[in-house]
Amino acid sequence: MENNFKSWMANPISKIFMVTNFLFAVLFVVSVPSFVKEHITQDAVSIGGKKYDISDVRESSPIAYSKFQSEYKSLLKNTFGEFAQDKLFELVAKEKNIKPSDVLNEGFVAREPSDEDVLNVYMSNKDQLGGKSLAETREKIVGFLKNQQEQEHSRNKYREIITKYPVDFLIKEPDIVRVTVDEKNNPSIGPKDAKITVIEFSDFECPFCKRSQDVNRQLREKYKGQIRWVFRDFPLPFHQDAMYAHMAANCSVEDGKYWEVFNVLFENSGNLGKSNVDSLVLGTGVSKAKYQNCMRDQRKLKSEIEADIQDGQKVGVSGTPAFFINGIFVSGALPFESFDEIIQKELKQ
Repeated sequence: MENNFKSWMANPISKIFMVTNFLFAVLFVVSVPSFVKEHITQDAVSIGGKKYDISDVRESSPIAYSKFQSEYKSLLKNTFGEFAQDKLFELVAKEKNIKPSDVLNEGFVAREPSDEDVLNVYMSNKDQLGGKSLAETREKIVGFLKNQQEQEHSRNKYREIITKYPVDFLIKEPDIVRVTVDEKNNPSIGPKDAKITVIEFSDFECPFCKRSQDVNRQLREKYKGQIRWVFRDFPLPFHQDAMYAHMAANCSVEDGKYWEVFNVLFENSGNLGKSNVDSLVLGTGVSKAKYQNCMRDQRKLKSEIEADIQDGQKVGVSGTPAFFINGIFVSGALPFESFDEIIQKELKQ
């Protein structure tokens, strides 16, 4: 409520815009579309007189091809989503003899918010109101609460519409593109014979990598015993503290403390100066003598980390986090459902 009100006060959003966003969300939840199968051979590039099409991209650059499929899928979803929305409104408008633009607000009558509701919004956002009194802001708060009523009415109307006129996305599924990625004895969690192997290229200083760890833990918990998770170093050059943090983590392997160090480094992702990293590592119970001895050979440590980076670059990794689920490339800190869908399909094979 608080964040919604601040956003609305700063820049009131039109009903149509807010409803449209909601419609797309519901449409895509109603039917989880499969991936697109499309080999566009009529579109090509000529290099030195030789023609190359998308099948050549797939053969020589599977990651680039995978990204193409993902972006093409999203484009199809958006295009069909807009089309489906218009058609649904046309159907209902014809049935009820009203304008398509009136479908979602049909029958809506705003009720006057109670004094208690108005006061609650005011008190929750008082610090952001520039010292204005309740009387000075009451009109805008009432408008915000009525706007919320209208949104809820629109959501209920749309649920009724898609119940009567179900929407299913019928998009063909492509061949799965897999990339061979070596583990090279890097730290791992899970059984070696697990049906699912996830290889993660990540950076302890990367905020998106930190965000992805919650999803990663959820996946390991849900598929415990079925999934093997391998971590490979990929500190980005513009993260000045990342390389040292990765070296420090690798120096905890001998004491069997790698994953404890892994967790504490990501928890402190925004504060990875050398002295703090040392303190965090030793705080996990790593032997101080062993740690200091290991960290002396920084050339060797950097060489091992750079080997991970080079291996990642060879298979198309250019940013973090990057994942390979049984060789299927997934880029970025995506929601749980994006990974779960792939894993479910892999388990069924």
